Amino acid sequence: MLRGYIAGLSLFVLSLMPIIGQETEIIPLSGIIELAIEQNPSLNIMRNRVTQAENSHTARPFLPSLNANVRVNNSTTDSKRTFQDREQEFPSAKSENVNAGVNLTWTVFDGLGMFADYKRSSLNLSLREVETRTTLENLLVLVSDYYYSIIVQQHRVDAAQQLMELSKERYRIITEKVDIGSAAGIDLLQAQLDLNADSSNLVRQKETLNSLYLSLNRYVNQPLLKTGYIKDSILLGPPLTEQELIMHAEDNNTDLIAARLGMEITKQDLNLAKSRWFPTINLVSGYSYSRSESPASVMTFSQSTGFNYGAEMTMNIFDGFQITRNVKNAKIELESKRLSYEDVHLSVIGEIHTLYSTYLTNLMMVDFERQNVDVARSNLDIALERYELGVLSGIEFREFQQAYINAVNRWLDATYQSKVRELSLLIISGQSEVFLSRIN
Repeated sequence: MLRGYIAGLSLFVLSLMPIIGQETEIIPLSGIIELAIEQNPSLNIMRNRVTQAENSHTARPFLPSLNANVRVNNSTTDSKRTFQDREQEFPSAKSENVNAGVNLTWTVFDGLGMFADYKRSSLNLSLREVETRTTLENLLVLVSDYYYSIIVQQHRVDAAQQLMELSKERYRIITEKVDIGSAAGIDLLQAQLDLNADSSNLVRQKETLNSLYLSLNRYVNQPLLKTGYIKDSILLGPPLTEQELIMHAEDNNTDLIAARLGMEITKQDLNLAKSRWFPTINLVSGYSYSRSESPASVMTFSQSTGFNYGAEMTMNIFDGFQITRNVKNAKIELESKRLSYEDVHLSVIGEIHTLYSTYLTNLMMVDFERQNVDVARSNLDIALERYELGVLSGIEFREFQQAYINAVNRWLDATYQSKVRELSLLIISGQSEVFLSRIN
């Protein structure tokens, strides 16, 4: 089931990937997710656990057990035998005994415990698959988060580069003015300080970008120092509806599914505990072979073979009320699982409400923050012209620079938060396919 889910997810991701020429190293988000699905160590560990659960889920509780045994016993003894005043000695007499048999036991009734055991292993397999799906979905969100963080950081690097170029231009202008005596040396020093600060900021922004690449490479198992393979923009999908998200989450959220499976597993534990109140009925059968050679014995040789069959029943009459205690504890555990499900349900719905509120807030901010960036850029261009004409002071020009970079950061943050919350809401509601359709 899980392999089919992951395989289908991988094919869906591949179908979203644009054809990339060999001359470029640009990798879209769909391609990075494909690498993560194939190579992430944590996800592969979870796949191994699913395989172990598959190996454990068999029809063993319904099948008979067949045992074979063989025993050969040789001995050497010195013996003396007297019969009617006649003595007979057997020095170093060798004896050999051979016993072999095959026994079959088939439990036909055990208080329905075998059915509970089989159902429990099936539910455990489903739980392992859901846990692996949870790991996969968390990986999707994490990789996407880093991917869009890198895009945002690249824009911040570009904005820092523009800011530094403007500071260079300001430094050039004030240098010319100082040379002709139309500006004071303190203005030149201030321009140099601002240029140095902008250069340092650019270095820090590039360092942050490299750090984000390093983190992403670790999760997709790529060369850690590999950078520059992401060139993309953030596109927001159609607005999500909170009620629709909650409706999907009720049926598809992996935490809720795992909590429900936990309750079902505990129910089977309860059934197993109750089955101990009933007798166990086994069908038994076997074949035996026995051979004995003893020259010093009255009967020097004997051999027998035989087939046996029948039925047996065992039933616990009294065990100090241990079965009753086990049943009570299983009922208590079932109630705990039910309460745990309610807690998980409240947590999931609460998280959707919180994320959706943040999502809507940032969604509303994206458009007017984009407008603020355009306005701030226009103001900055005008400020540069006025600064060249000497109408605007260096401190005032610096304020326009800061207003522009602040507007860019607010717009980038609103866009990033909207996209990440959008994808997180889709994952929480169990809509992985819709998630993948929105990453291109």
